[in-house]
Amino acid sequence: MSDRVDLTKGNVFKTLLRFSFPFVISTFLQTAYNTIDMIIVGNVVGKEGLSALSVGTQLMELIALLCVGFSTAGQILVSQYVGANDKNNLKRVIGTLFDLMIFLALLMSIVGIIGCDSFLQWLNTPSEAFIHAHHYVTVCCFGILFTGLYNMVSAVFRGMGDSKHPMIFIAIASICNIILDLIFVAFLDWGATGAALATIIGQVISVIFSINLLIKKQDIFLITINKTMFTFDMKIAITIIKLGIPIALQTSAIYISFLFVNKMMNAQGVVVSAAFGTFNKIRNFPNIFTQAVGLGCTAMMGQNIGAGNMDRVDKTYKSGVMLCIISNLIFAIPYLLAPKGMFRLFTSDESVIAFSTFCILCIVCEMPAKFFMPGGNAIVSASGFVKFSMAMAIMDAFVGRIFFTWLLGSFLNLGTNGYFIGYVSGTYITSIALTIYYLTGKWRTRKRLID
Repeated sequence: MSDRVDLTKGNVFKTLLRFSFPFVISTFLQTAYNTIDMIIVGNVVGKEGLSALSVGTQLMELIALLCVGFSTAGQILVSQYVGANDKNNLKRVIGTLFDLMIFLALLMSIVGIIGCDSFLQWLNTPSEAFIHAHHYVTVCCFGILFTGLYNMVSAVFRGMGDSKHPMIFIAIASICNIILDLIFVAFLDWGATGAALATIIGQVISVIFSINLLIKKQDIFLITINKTMFTFDMKIAITIIKLGIPIALQTSAIYISFLFVNKMMNAQGVVVSAAFGTFNKIRNFPNIFTQAVGLGCTAMMGQNIGAGNMDRVDKTYKSGVMLCIISNLIFAIPYLLAPKGMFRLFTSDESVIAFSTFCILCIVCEMPAKFFMPGGNAIVSASGFVKFSMAMAIMDAFVGRIFFTWLLGSFLNLGTNGYFIGYVSGTYITSIALTIYYLTGKWRTRKRLID
């Protein structure tokens, strides 16, 4: 595969599949090293460590998603300028995005470190797991700058039509993280603190490699890196912020809803907290493919919108739906056949494993909603209609997940099972709304952002 792929030409299904495949590997590696964190800590520290990483990881993922929101905004502009072959504005977007990301990451680091204990207390973090979660979150906050820079550089590469190098970046971070996990947690017995240090060091090495590569291959990526490139462009910054805030709110709304649900789960004790953390790790495995398809669709649609080829955008959506159906059905079979085996990957505690069968059923029942979400989100984001996507995400998070979880688990007194059912049901709100928007065809009338 060449470094850059022209996403405006060739067979749509094959191009999307080829372009998205490295994202599958990237997402798998990212999921793998987060999962290995939990496996190692869960087996070395016990259910207290498993609960701590479940809570701490979600806080850090919420922060990371704010970085992803603004990176995705930059990716949308990059892809449209690449499709329009506008090299001058492409360079200005990258420089401005770099400046914004550094400021945002430093701000979030300060807020995260100062507010760590307050966040953990609000989440009803079990007392047995509190100190582990505190150490994990505090250490990770010092690495937010590298999380932001990694997401920024990867978004730029994706927007340019390069999915191979973001895969290499995450591979570097993953391999380093796994090796350091074994050293810091299993050998040195540093617990959750060791897991956090392993994550940060892996990201630092990945960022150094990615920026160095961007400098070396600037001619391939249609840019010239010099001092003028990093001049802050207010007009582009405003556009990125207008796109980035709704995208960040959209992605973080789901995780905010998760934190509310996690708060309810944590109040049930350390066993339920550990089971919910395990449930979400297993639930994320099919998302490896659907998220990869979504990333591929967004970049591909963005370039074709920039080139004014809306029929190809439509074909990209349909190809994305087909790939999501296939990938989810492949996971459904082993999940239903071996639910307890999936949970035993993370823990040997039988009290946690007892939740496995019901949790797996919830995961499988959620899958049909995920057939249409990646393509729908992509067509909304690539066309710049992020306010609609944000509105749907807020409905999903607060009307769907939080309300349904509270209704079934607390109001109707269905307990833990009600919490699980309520949480997955929220996915259908977004999926149905995005599908209706696609069917109306109004996305065809959206103006290009570069105009």
